[in-house]
Amino acid sequence: MEKIWQIVNLKRMMRRWRALIRRSSDASSHPTRQGYAAVYVGSDRRRFEIPARYLNLPVIAGLLEKAEEEFGGAQPSGGLSLPCEPLFFRWVLQLLGRDESPFRELGLEAFSSLYAHLASTGECSTSMAAMRRLQSFPVLQTARV
Repeated sequence: MEKIWQIVNLKRMMRRWRALIRRSSDASSHPTRQGYAAVYVGSDRRRFEIPARYLNLPVIAGLLEKAEEEFGGAQPSGGLSLPCEPLFFRWVLQLLGRDESPFRELGLEAFSSLYAHLASTGECSTSMAAMRRLQSFPVLQTARV
């Protein structure tokens, strides 16, 4: 009976190795720069490279929690997937890239609220004028404490 379990465990291990080999060959076709992490966003799995330090920000942590809820802890093969719209994710990255300090503490809900507010006014941009108008938004006022 013990030999049967050894065979079953060996088959499981072989399946895991095959999956890892497939993933590594997928990843090697698009190497990621040092200090960056590759994430895939949306249903079409658009690839973004983000600075690895962004993985500790509350907005990205919120997206990772959503991914865990949606995928049940098992990511689709080929990389880290985030369940949001690529346009929203690009906007978040632009804000963080322009000036990370006012947005560092904002979570996913705050970014979503800010994005919805700006989308309703037609101002989803990262221009300096739009950035100045953002300073009066209540979410950012509470974040700057």
